[in-house]
Amino acid sequence: MGQIEKQAGVRFFQPRRLGHVNLFVSSYERAAEFYQDIVGLEEVYRQPDNRASFVSNGNTYHDLGLTDVSSHYAQKGQQPGLNHIAFELENEVDLVKGYRLAVDAGVKFMSTQDHDVAHSIYKLDPEGNAVEVYADVVEDWRTARHGVFEKVKPEWIPGVTNEPSSELRYPKNPPIHVVPSSVFRARRVTHAGFVAEDYEKLYDYYTDLIGLTPFVGDRDSDYCVLRGTSSTEGISLFRHPAGVPRGMHHVGIEVKDESELDRALKKMAEKGIALDREVSHPARRTVCIQDPDGIRLQFYVNRRWEPAALKGVALEEALYLL
Repeated sequence: MGQIEKQAGVRFFQPRRLGHVNLFVSSYERAAEFYQDIVGLEEVYRQPDNRASFVSNGNTYHDLGLTDVSSHYAQKGQQPGLNHIAFELENEVDLVKGYRLAVDAGVKFMSTQDHDVAHSIYKLDPEGNAVEVYADVVEDWRTARHGVFEKVKPEWIPGVTNEPSSELRYPKNPPIHVVPSSVFRARRVTHAGFVAEDYEKLYDYYTDLIGLTPFVGDRDSDYCVLRGTSSTEGISLFRHPAGVPRGMHHVGIEVKDESELDRALKKMAEKGIALDREVSHPARRTVCIQDPDGIRLQFYVNRRWEPAALKGVALEEALYLL
């Protein structure tokens, strides 16, 4: 975090949860098939002009965005991997208030955007990972986002373009859609894990600026899980172990129960899908695979998911557990 931001000592935002993860993929059409047939998220809309597919099971307007590396949103030479992670706030009033506080403290943002169903601001974290903070502004997102969707995005200036709303417009108890034939039957994307080059800087950024709070671990630990106000996870940070690439390590995806993991392991074997890693721990059970671009996906079921149950977990195991 920059010096001005660190001196501010203010939690500018207070996210509810991680809302979505957007990925760059080598082929958005192939990725759309994989994330439906294997992961179990429906394609809820597609943007051919953006060369992107957006998948969800209904709990938000997309759990994952799949943007082609040839998209106009991709930089020249873009490789598959993280596009951005996004944190959902309670309402637009909180978004605009946090934005103004941050700007007054000297924070520089990349951009602000009107996404029809949400208003968003973007900033890079200290290691170059793009982070979105947003508030839903349309309660029934399916009326605005379905099928093939193309639209020029209008300019949005926080607190100027429109009067910010204090209404809670994020989905509340939405119907969850299941892809019955998929290998995994994802319930929601809940977190992303990052290997940090400078762990302390990332910890400060996500707690001081973004406003997450520790669930397990702290600034002096080898790893931590930082949470939103309505979740027990949002982002996991790990000190850089030897031989492990810096950056996003995995995307965490919750499934219903352990029978679903057992079913998925059987179907993986039938379809020839390689197991990357499986961890069985008193706190959580995980099954990790990689998508066609080598992006790691962690499917999990919580058992006794509490800080006491995670005490003493070694960093090497934590990478695939948290």
